Amino acid sequence: MNDFNPTRIELARKYRGWTKKELAERSGMTPTYIGMLVASSTAHLTESSVEKIAYATSLPLSFFMLREPGLDWNRLAFRRKKTITRNLSNRICAEFEMLSDTASRVSSMSNVPDKTASWLDEIAPTFDPQEQGVRRIAANTRAILGLPSTGAVRNMIRSVERKGVIIAPLTTKVADSVSDGVTYPDKALIGYFPENKPGDRLRFTIAHELGHLVLHRYRRPKDVSLMEREANEFAGEFLLPESDARAVISPSMMLEDYLYVKSGWGISIGAAVRRAFDLGLIDGDKYKSLYVRMAQRHWIKHEPVEVKTEHPVRLAQMLGRAFGGLDDTGRSTVPRDGIEGFLGVPFELANDWCDNRLTEKAASWTTMR
Repeated sequence: MNDFNPTRIELARKYRGWTKKELAERSGMTPTYIGMLVASSTAHLTESSVEKIAYATSLPLSFFMLREPGLDWNRLAFRRKKTITRNLSNRICAEFEMLSDTASRVSSMSNVPDKTASWLDEIAPTFDPQEQGVRRIAANTRAILGLPSTGAVRNMIRSVERKGVIIAPLTTKVADSVSDGVTYPDKALIGYFPENKPGDRLRFTIAHELGHLVLHRYRRPKDVSLMEREANEFAGEFLLPESDARAVISPSMMLEDYLYVKSGWGISIGAAVRRAFDLGLIDGDKYKSLYVRMAQRHWIKHEPVEVKTEHPVRLAQMLGRAFGGLDDTGRSTVPRDGIEGFLGVPFELANDWCDNRLTEKAASWTTMR
């Protein structure tokens, strides 16, 4: 049937992390037939075959009808560690593409003006900035987001969302195989992996991914490690501006003194120590000494001083506007059939992307009959 898009079958398979053989077995088909279905031809597509795949993958039938242009997965910005499998990489890329599809459709449905393209175009460099250039761009980004040049960013997620960037937690379990976030420089979209991350780590992740959106919109260093260093430098300047760092950090500070920096700026002790080293406020020996003390106190993964975890709201609010179910408190009440029929994703997945801020609209008596 020409209503179905064969490329979505392959996307669904990668999202579930299955081989073609596994998809065939779960769908009650042969691998050969599955191969014909994903060969970008509608000749073998039937409603019955797509229904079997939809049932096996737990995705709505409408998912296989969508025709949004796919993403170039090579342009996705997320740091893959050596231990990552191709299966996991595919699942991350597939989920982010599905999130991107959903965000685009919701944006067109909710009549929310796009606030992102103009300011990103204005600030995104087309040349390779040096270290000072990255810091200057981070400072300019604070100004564009309406933040003062110094002082803590009170709510990192909200500051970015107000300028039109959609931020969403992803559901793929990654453990320590990848970095904490994913972006696509052409999209005003940030995905992150929550997995019980502390609030300070989440704030740095969002600032880091914002750095990718700004710094790598029109340029992409061939060296992936350079991309990551640039995004880290951006995040450090954004969260702890250089003037603040020079005012509160001195070479004589002990590890305990960095607790004040963390509580005041919402940046981890480890990131603050690194910031001090990058700015030349401490030398290499002091930097190593502080990290040794952090390891001795088991602070590398579990630091003292709790930073409140932030939560995104923009995508949930957009869904509420799109389906007419946004109340005065910002809670969104949306119909399951609307989410699954128009957006092509399960209600539960959309709710996960909205940080569990969706409430399912009860079916009316007439509908239930």
